[in-house]
Amino acid sequence: MPRHFSKQTCFENLPDEILLFMCRYLSQIDILDSLLNLNNRLNKMITTYREKIFISHLSHKDFFHLINDHLPYLSADVSYLYINNCSMLNSGKLFEEKFNKVDQQFPLLQELIFHQIDIETLENLSWRFNTMHYLHTLTIDIAEDRLSSMPVQFDEFICGKLFTESNSFKILKLNLNKYKFSLYSLKKKSMNIKQLTISVQCLKDLLIVFNSFPNLEKLNIAIGCSSSHDINNDTYPYERLWWKVPYLTHFELKIEEEELTSHDYVISQNIIVKIIENLYALLYFKFLLNIRFHATLQTLTTKDIYMDKYFPYADGSLWQKALNRNDDRTINFALHIELDGIAIDRLKKKIEPNVYTTAKCDDIDFNSLLRATFSSAYWLQKNIIMQCLSTNSKHVSIYTLPITNTHLSTTVDIIDQELSMKSSMSHKNVQSLIIHSKTEDHSPKLSVKNIFNKFPSLTHLQLDTVLSLPPKISICSLRLHALSLHNYSLLSCCQLLDYLPKVISLTITTQSKIPTSDFWSKPILSVTRLKLSIDSGHTKNLSNMTKHFPNVNEFYLRINNTVNRSVDDFCQCENFECFSKDFIHLRYFEITLPIKQESMTTSTWMTMLQENQTMYVKNKDGSSVTLKIWL
Repeated sequence: MPRHFSKQTCFENLPDEILLFMCRYLSQIDILDSLLNLNNRLNKMITTYREKIFISHLSHKDFFHLINDHLPYLSADVSYLYINNCSMLNSGKLFEEKFNKVDQQFPLLQELIFHQIDIETLENLSWRFNTMHYLHTLTIDIAEDRLSSMPVQFDEFICGKLFTESNSFKILKLNLNKYKFSLYSLKKKSMNIKQLTISVQCLKDLLIVFNSFPNLEKLNIAIGCSSSHDINNDTYPYERLWWKVPYLTHFELKIEEEELTSHDYVISQNIIVKIIENLYALLYFKFLLNIRFHATLQTLTTKDIYMDKYFPYADGSLWQKALNRNDDRTINFALHIELDGIAIDRLKKKIEPNVYTTAKCDDIDFNSLLRATFSSAYWLQKNIIMQCLSTNSKHVSIYTLPITNTHLSTTVDIIDQELSMKSSMSHKNVQSLIIHSKTEDHSPKLSVKNIFNKFPSLTHLQLDTVLSLPPKISICSLRLHALSLHNYSLLSCCQLLDYLPKVISLTITTQSKIPTSDFWSKPILSVTRLKLSIDSGHTKNLSNMTKHFPNVNEFYLRINNTVNRSVDDFCQCENFECFSKDFIHLRYFEITLPIKQESMTTSTWMTMLQENQTMYVKNKDGSSVTLKIWL
């Protein structure tokens, strides 16, 4: 008998793989509206969308639809909850008002993430952390513009809610922007926490961490240098660390300060070595030193201070000694050091016009020292600025800077040398790369193919030097998602994107004019997040951006103040309200405008956007104003 094949005409007869593939093109709201509770099979298929909830980048309508119509019925089974207060103003507060008993309303919640949360919402919800018995991972990220509202005794309050015996979570990540904790109020041990990310004020706080978290396996900690640490810290029993934190295998330590006022506040390298030597279970260690001196400290800093205080951090033999183990175990090690150099006014006195010369007595030959102890790494430097290229790290910075090997200094384009060396192997695990050219002479054009041959896994690339493109368009990377270009024209940028078709986040800082529509070849469809920084005299043709980046849902625009224009001056240059209308997918719009000290003329904007959520922020020096709009 002939066989008859029936065509599948019913939507539900399609296999799960095809249905799930279709779901990729729908929002979570659309999926819940369309497929939820139709039948058991579809309900099971969309389990991820029912149990993992993302409150992020939603319109007002979708946000209230989700928290009022879907979430009350799904909350009992939700295991993952992400709340992004940056993508919609007050989303965290509105969520907290609706679900103020989050521990009872989300009884099976395992992972909770607050992104750019406000202090008040965090305080209100933190009372419930102790009774969320299934919570495994807690991530708290506080927006910088909300740090000013820190309540009195915030440290004691948070420590009392996060570091208790009753907390169930094993992973705690605290990203409080520039805020650093004081852990002096921490009295009891937290036995459950195995992974901790935190920023603290000084060395004492690190020692408190070692004493209070005996089951730590991974620690990522940043230590500030704004206040003096205990000068008698050598009395700490470092040799007992092997039993204080016996399970610590991954350790990332960062010492940072934006305006260091005294070299005495920086922890000495011998203390760090003592710590590393006595962490016997260590498998991975990453050390970052990022210090910026206060202006008065720059002028008083001498070569001897650098040699005595900071050079030990760059001495590979000392690190090798600290990382050696009796069992000959190899510890994955990454190092990144960046220090301020000689102040500009002092540097100019030592450099003759148009010629790089450095007095021999003041020449600090970092390369000769670093090559002797780090022959497998790639070090670059200028005065006291050092960058390390290490294949053990996912993030790499490459600088083109003058090298001072003798009393005569010459500018060598190290970037081009590094990327064009045929014998050099590729760095397959590097995901983030910064290429920065800081010489008076422009670097030769770098080959875009060479970059991605060397770094095939790049997802983030930032550069301010020109790339040379092959004459024939070919795809150089399908992995790169974020691209930041400085001193690029928009036309050059669009040409580059032809070779990088998966870029979704694009940042452009340009001194060039925005071209007219005639010069654009085709719209860029992949970009959904666009950040544009332009000169105040080049605002003409801004409306073209909506035509050539039609899928943008986040748009950041900064107008740089070069001629001291006020906000009113821009009304004649461009009607900025076109962005909220012509970017048809726009969810968030942020614009920074230069203003005069006496100018506060944003009434027109506020009137225009009165139906939307807005936030008005004036920067500290009063030279610019930022308006944030959630649509």
